[in-house]
Amino acid sequence: MRQEILKKLLETTPEEQYIMVRNGASHQDLYSKSGRFIVERRLLSDSVFGESTASFCLKAHPRFREVAVHTHDFIEIMYICSGSITHMFGNSKVVLTEGDVLVIGKNALHSILTTEKNDIGINLIISHELFENLIQSIRLDSELNMNIFSELLGGNNATYCVFHAGNNVAVNNIMENLIHSVICSDETDSYTLKEALKLLICYLSSINKRDSAQINNGSYEDKTKKKIINYIKTSYGSATLTEAADMLGLSPTYLSRWICQNFSLSFKELLMNERFQVARELLSNTNMSIGDIIFHIGYENTSYFHKEFKKRYGMTPKAFRREHQNKKIQN
Repeated sequence: MRQEILKKLLETTPEEQYIMVRNGASHQDLYSKSGRFIVERRLLSDSVFGESTASFCLKAHPRFREVAVHTHDFIEIMYICSGSITHMFGNSKVVLTEGDVLVIGKNALHSILTTEKNDIGINLIISHELFENLIQSIRLDSELNMNIFSELLGGNNATYCVFHAGNNVAVNNIMENLIHSVICSDETDSYTLKEALKLLICYLSSINKRDSAQINNGSYEDKTKKKIINYIKTSYGSATLTEAADMLGLSPTYLSRWICQNFSLSFKELLMNERFQVARELLSNTNMSIGDIIFHIGYENTSYFHKEFKKRYGMTPKAFRREHQNKKIQN
């Protein structure tokens, strides 16, 4: 790490002075307005390099006092410039040393033990939306495995990943240049910073020496698939892509692409399949009128329903009902 950067980061920050001088003061007083200790990105304006309202900014880790159990409303990447910093995720102790990179998912509960003057960490504060878009862009443009980063978007309480990158020249060069451009330069270009962040994620994905944890069993893909299927099965009459995305904490655009990649079908096709399956069951097993069935499964255009039903099953809804009810009588 360049001495110019370390010299800048060794300086005592206003946040550290506030915590040390005021008896009983806590980090929560500065960065959270809710009852729980949730660090809010919008409240970081006095302690970040760059604009806190931007989708990406940097913040020096506050030293000299423990940071109590908290979560964030953003994705955080911590890079250890010197010394060591210890995080606690529940009962799991994560000790980071120089060159290590810790990526913490949104809503991950953790605390940070007290650090000394030479224990220097820099935090990349990244909006959920930007992180999501970068991961999706990398998926589309390359064959790199982004699964570990997708896990971090899931909002699980114990999701994190440590990349032991102390000997990785590419990662350390990217971090050093990124930090220098923000804290030691008068001009920073947001596009360049985002591209550097994207490149960092690409290099991190290739590091085999890493530790990660997630409290629940099963992959992010499997759990997300189950949630989507369950949502459609229980809400087929009114389900929308936007509502599904809100439920999962994702953007509609990202979820739409994710569904196509993991189901080989669009959200609309998944929903249509469920609606027509329900229509089949109601035609076969009830006396509900066809008009009521159409309304029940979420359609208002009866001509569209009739046309699509015949296309799928080779007969009209009326003929389908008659055929299946006759089979029941015969049996």
